Amino acid sequence: MKKKKRKHIPRNTTILVLLCFFVSSQATAQTPIALSAAIDSALKNNLSIRNEKLVAEYQQLLIKTAAITPQASLLAEAGQINSIYNDTKFSISQGFSLPKVYARQKALLQEEWKSSTLNVAFKEAALKRMVTQTFYDLVYLQQKKELLREADTLFTSFFKKTELRLAKGESNMLEKAMAEAQSGQVYAQLNQLEQDMEVRQLQFQLLLNTTTVLIPADESFKMVMAFSPDKELVKAHPYLQYLQQQELVAEAMIQAEKSKLLPGLSVGLSNMSIQGTGADNKLYPASKRFSSVQLGLGIPIFNKGQKAKISSLKLNKQIVAQAFDISVQQIQVEYVSAMARYNKSLATVRYFESTG
Repeated sequence: MKKKKRKHIPRNTTILVLLCFFVSSQATAQTPIALSAAIDSALKNNLSIRNEKLVAEYQQLLIKTAAITPQASLLAEAGQINSIYNDTKFSISQGFSLPKVYARQKALLQEEWKSSTLNVAFKEAALKRMVTQTFYDLVYLQQKKELLREADTLFTSFFKKTELRLAKGESNMLEKAMAEAQSGQVYAQLNQLEQDMEVRQLQFQLLLNTTTVLIPADESFKMVMAFSPDKELVKAHPYLQYLQQQELVAEAMIQAEKSKLLPGLSVGLSNMSIQGTGADNKLYPASKRFSSVQLGLGIPIFNKGQKAKISSLKLNKQIVAQAFDISVQQIQVEYVSAMARYNKSLATVRYFESTG
């Protein structure tokens, strides 16, 4: 009797199956993470924060460009410059502004750099808020999911009992229909909750810039206020600090544009040949060179456009100042509203902790 040959499974197929199993297990794996660790990870990896930091570095490097001067002019002439003889002339000139102009340009670039660093701080504060909110949204949804699962188990059991009671003639179709409707409602809520959790989970991963499925690890589901209520905290809001810095930027822009009304300077050096008999009755060949120095002063005569630009920047400074005042009012209102909602929720929590 011949023995049956065992079918040989190709090695590539085995590897493919193991790889699919590994990928599927990785996709469903969930890694717990604490809120503090989530915030640290977001500040380190979030693409928006990285981009804002690059902008701040870019503004810092621009400070070194405050003293950029125009190109030097190099000229050459050949021909009958002074007499019938063919002479040559070479000259070089350089224009530049007064030191006060460069100082004001540097001050403007420094203020813009400070503004970009404060913008980074504002973006980081906003990111912390979004991470915290998404974190506790996931905590809330997870707790709600557990409650709905318990309710689903209870209503499913109740529905089965009504079916049994109906089969034995101890109930009617109305009771069975009500039990089925209640069970269906819980099931529908559970499905909707699963979708909401998937959306929140994707938002959480986007904020942390990771492909790992992270879930909240905190065991305490009650948020504790990390600071004492104080309206003075509004003044320390990162966005208000950024707007205050924008006022300084606006003033620096005005001063930088005013400096452009100052005269410009230029220095030149020329070297040429003057063939023939000079004023001293000496005969000079082409090899004899004569040098001269030029000093120039640039006066902005047609400055109407520049003055109009300065006037527009002064108006822009007023706009920035009003934007700051408006933001202060808005943030104060939001702060008072948030404290009212917090106290309302706190009273409810204390009721359930003590009585309810």
